[in-house]
Amino acid sequence: MPIFSQPQGNACIDYYVLLTFTNFSTMIKKWLISSAFLTAFLCTACSKSDDNSTPPVNTAAPTSGTWRVTLFSERGENNTSKFNGYTFTFNRGGTATAMKDAITKNGTWSFGNSNRRYNIDFGVKTDSNKPLGELTDDWVIVEVSTTKITLKDDNESSNEQLVFTKN
Repeated sequence: MPIFSQPQGNACIDYYVLLTFTNFSTMIKKWLISSAFLTAFLCTACSKSDDNSTPPVNTAAPTSGTWRVTLFSERGENNTSKFNGYTFTFNRGGTATAMKDAITKNGTWSFGNSNRRYNIDFGVKTDSNKPLGELTDDWVIVEVSTTKITLKDDNESSNEQLVFTKN
């Protein structure tokens, strides 16, 4: 009697299909597991900037000394020169002053939204109140340090940026 017997009927085909299906099934499982790990890695490693993160903020910095505008841009246009000659003071208690020559304009300032916002109010944004009215906003804080206050508008279409530098 031979050690191996000849398969009867379609046994070879059935065995081949079974092997192929088993290999295919194993391959699909490995691909799904690999894809899941790759997706999890990419979603955590390449995440978008967290808008809820707290920027670096020295809350005492604005009340120390005087400041000048070293950048004011809107819609990609640099309008810093509108603020040439102005000196700004941000006092404890939330009052602010803008001085140019012998003219002083009073306003207010504060931190808001867990130190993520820097609120400035020098009056309404009208032609008669330019340029100071253009500073009136609840700015998103990029950085507040002892030498620089960097802010941006939360309205992407206006693309406003404001930087105060300590004198």
